[in-house]
Order: sequence, then structure tokens, then C-alpha cells
Amino acid sequence: MTNREKFDVIGQVFANVADVDADVRNEILEFVEKQVAALDTKNAKAKARAAEKRAEGDELRGILAGMLTDEPKTVNDILAEVGDENLTPAKVVARMTQLVKAGQAAKETIKVEGRKLVGYIKA
Repeated sequence: MTNREKFDVIGQVFANVADVDADVRNEILEFVEKQVAALDTKNAKAKARAAEKRAEGDELRGILAGMLTDEPKTVNDILAEVGDENLTPAKVVARMTQLVKAGQAAKETIKVEGRKLVGYIKA
């Protein structure tokens, strides 16, 4: 049960209770309305932030997709090519995984200096 549902139940109960003083009932109902409005505002802001983050991720995903060629690139190669100091390996791996799932990129294992690494190529 969500907090909004709980406040709705409280409001319904107090709206139908006759044993409570009218001033107390009105105060409780006003409180419930304020809490529901606050939850609605909070949820709207969270949706806006999530949409902003998705748009930011979509932009980065588009940049990374445009960088892919038939030559495999490791995460470090991609980081060096982009040159953004705010970009982390985890962000690159997450976006590349999304591209692989979408069929826009493919993974392959490559050897670099005796180590096996994952390289990404255009699908």
C-alpha cells in the first residue's frame, strides 16, 4: 500500500466519522489533502528528473553508437576517444550493453597486451 493510498483511507475514514469534533475532522482532512498534494509534487519532480536522466543517457548512447566501427574498441579506447572527464567506465559499459541489447553493437573478446578484454563493434 502506497502512502497516497494510506492518506486516501485516512481521509475517507475521517470524512465519515460523526464522533469527532468538526474542527478536528476538518483539520485532519486538510492535513491529508496537503500530504497528498506534496506526494503528487514529489512524484512529478521525480518523473521530470528521470526523463532528464534518460535524455542524457540517450544522447550519450547516440554518441557511442556513432563511434563504433568494424574495428573493436575497448572501454578505455572509447573513453579516450570521447575525452569527457565526467564519463566513467561504468557509464560507457552500461550504454554499450544497451546498444548490444538493441542490436546496434556487438561484443567480441580481444587480446590487448596479453589480457583478454571486451571489444565493441558496430553490429
